[in-house]
Amino acid sequence: MQINLVPDLSLFAVMAIFIVNYFVVSRFFLRPINDVLEAREAEARTAQETYERSLADFNQRTAEIEERFHATRRDASQLRERFRAEAGTHRASLIERTTAEAKKLVAEAEERLRRQVAEARQKIARESESLARLVAERILGRAV
Repeated sequence: MQINLVPDLSLFAVMAIFIVNYFVVSRFFLRPINDVLEAREAEARTAQETYERSLADFNQRTAEIEERFHATRRDASQLRERFRAEAGTHRASLIERTTAEAKKLVAEAEERLRRQVAEARQKIARESESLARLVAERILGRAV
């Protein structure tokens, strides 16, 4: 058997059928499938981009809210400290005023007590002289 290496016309017919088959398959099967795959990829990309934008927006807004929260907390702390300082000042003034009033009352009481002691000493001095005279008259039995 001898092998014929020269192509015959059937080779051209097979090549023509292959080329027509290639165009038909690529046109009616592969191109629609590729279009569907590309559409899915585009949708997936779009969904991923939307997700990333939404996540970035969420993170940004969360950071803004946290910043406002910290600023509000700082303002509240400063306000609380101001009120504490005002309350401390008010308390100190009340204590000072109360202390001054107490010292005034103590001074008045001391003055009254000093007067009463002086009056009591004078009374004791007067009465002691009359009692001494009375005792002397009773002991001596005559008027002194």
